[in-house]
Amino acid sequence: MPKNQLRSGVWLSYINLALGTIIPFFYTPVMLDMLGQAEYGLYSLAHSAVAYLSLLSFGFGSTIVRYISKYRAEGDKKSEEKAFGFFLLLYCGLALLVLAGGTVIAFNTGAIFEQGLTGSEIGRMKMLVMLMTFNSALSFPLSVFSSMVTAHEKYIFRKCVDMIATVAAPIANLVALYLGYGSVGMTLAATVIQFLMLPLNVIYCFKKLNIKPKFSILPKGLIKEMLGFSVFVFIASIVDMLFWATDKVILGMLASSVAVAVYNVGATFNNMVINLSTSISGVLTPKVTGMVVKDASKDELTELFVRVGRLQFIIVALVASGYVSFGQAFIRLWAGADYSEAYWVALLTMLPLCIPLIQNTGLSIITAQNKHRFRSLVYLVIAVANVVSTYLVVPYLGIIGAALCSCVSYMIGQGFIMNIYYYKVTGINIPLFWGNILKMSVIPVLMTGLCMVLNRFLYIDNWFVFLGCVVAFTVIYAVLMYLLAMNNYEKDIFRKPVLKVVSKLKRKKASD
Repeated sequence: MPKNQLRSGVWLSYINLALGTIIPFFYTPVMLDMLGQAEYGLYSLAHSAVAYLSLLSFGFGSTIVRYISKYRAEGDKKSEEKAFGFFLLLYCGLALLVLAGGTVIAFNTGAIFEQGLTGSEIGRMKMLVMLMTFNSALSFPLSVFSSMVTAHEKYIFRKCVDMIATVAAPIANLVALYLGYGSVGMTLAATVIQFLMLPLNVIYCFKKLNIKPKFSILPKGLIKEMLGFSVFVFIASIVDMLFWATDKVILGMLASSVAVAVYNVGATFNNMVINLSTSISGVLTPKVTGMVVKDASKDELTELFVRVGRLQFIIVALVASGYVSFGQAFIRLWAGADYSEAYWVALLTMLPLCIPLIQNTGLSIITAQNKHRFRSLVYLVIAVANVVSTYLVVPYLGIIGAALCSCVSYMIGQGFIMNIYYYKVTGINIPLFWGNILKMSVIPVLMTGLCMVLNRFLYIDNWFVFLGCVVAFTVIYAVLMYLLAMNNYEKDIFRKPVLKVVSKLKRKKASD
């Protein structure tokens, strides 16, 4: 059953990923049009401000899954229920901290954002922060139940709940917008979805899993062990928050709600690249830990690092080069001319992000080697540097300055420093890796250059022409990469499924 659950969970994850990509494509332009640029920026700003409160989880989400899974494997239901009760009480306490923190943010909205927001915007911002704070606090204790479902490997139920939420959220938002309630209505809609969806996990735990929390104090040694496990997850959460939320908060403080709106549209493109890359590494690198445990040689680890990195590059380079070539036209057609600067925001943040995305096998390797602390600390330092530099630069360069600071931070920390670490400490042959990537880069670079020249003569003003250009670009890219850049292993990955389908069709035709 767990194997079927896992396989089905993986497929449902990809379906949910597809829904999460396709739905915003149609939903976002409608939402932008109905909200207006300033109010959309205000909504995004409130969301970013309240997002800091999620740090109060202190990285315990993965800790719950780890220890509940451990007790299940040992058949120790008593310890499992005690841990369940401990985390439930802990998260109820953290929810109270969230309410307190959100209240402080709400009542200091004027002092924080007086330079960037108007008086009426500050009033609405205060209301949005309070509503989102309540929503965030509600999610804390209930998230313990969803973690229990994951720890019990009930992936089908968990992913189905996620899929329903993925579809229900934009529908509820559109209903709120059509009724004229604006950003406040969207926030209330999110709370309603929360009330309707999350209790499903509570009922499932009690009725289906037949597990109930037992409230007792855990041994101090165990609590210390849990804290030790959570600390670097917590640091990673801080880094994500400093990179993805702080830029918008600073723009809200020093620029305007419109600047936040434009920046948020540009930053959304990074998620697509991240999801594409991690979906590949998640499938191809489960054996890394086993290799390290079996004392795999540096050459073996390098071979895996290069092999997975090349595959990731094929996908990431297609998206990145396609965006450079047609991104301006896409944003003009999708979001409108008012969001034209979002192209440069996405460009400055997406391209340097490609470096860690094609090297995320390295994270699996250093984690298996228990050398991931250095990476966490490096990312924290560059994230803090990004915040400081953004605060200093935004008054002069606005949203482009914010994106430029993120770009430089990515290049220094995630590119330069981590590549030295992989080479000197982990023993991965980084020059070999970049030699492979540079050879494969010739095709996307040449195609992008050609498209930039053609864009001077071809103005894309409708979706039909845009989609035609994208399809042509993708086909030419795939053919050239297959013929000129891929090795036999990579060709087989794309060739074998096609040959298998053709073979089945021939057998079916022969039997008929």
